[in-house]
Amino acid sequence: MPKIGPFVTDPKAGAYCQIHLDSGEKIIVNHDKGGFKGGRLTIEVSRLMGFSAERIFACNLDGPDGAAALSRLTGRAQGVDATPLGAFVKYVKDCGSVVEVKTRCAALLAG
Repeated sequence: MPKIGPFVTDPKAGAYCQIHLDSGEKIIVNHDKGGFKGGRLTIEVSRLMGFSAERIFACNLDGPDGAAALSRLTGRAQGVDATPLGAFVKYVKDCGSVVEVKTRCAALLAG
């Protein structure tokens, strides 16, 4: 079962959450604005003991595709799940591997 880390918020840098997948890989979901604002949401795979990361997903929440994806994820959500970070963490938290995260995120953007 995946291990979800705490949500970390920095007023200047945004918010992020680390998820340890069943495959042993670690991903970081990052929202550059934090809170309920638009901005950019990215998912990265942590490499080399956290000193390096590979971006596997990026979404402009202010653009039409990103706004539509966010709307689908937060439509009836409440609390932290209604935030961009919370919604995307909930969406990918059950993925078993990075490949599954990529597939699920591509499907979300495709509609």
